[in-house]
Amino acid sequence: MGASKKKRAFVSDNKDFVRLIQVLKEEPDIRETLKSILMLDTFHRKSALNTWLEELRLKNAPQQFRSALSCLLDDDIAQKALEIIQE
Repeated sequence: MGASKKKRAFVSDNKDFVRLIQVLKEEPDIRETLKSILMLDTFHRKSALNTWLEELRLKNAPQQFRSALSCLLDDDIAQKALEIIQE
């Protein structure tokens, strides 16, 4: 068994996430909601995101949007998204 190299996934390769960033730049209400969530500490951010994701699922929000939001459960991705929002 040879050691295989893991291909590192970049958030910029995730089309849903890229679209989410575009939506955040176009939709002030969503941007402000997400900004307030992303500014929370890790535990509270994940809790708020999971609650929002469940609400969106119950409202039959597009899967692509929910998938992109779920990326924000990752600390590094959430930090980068917050930086982008604050630009």
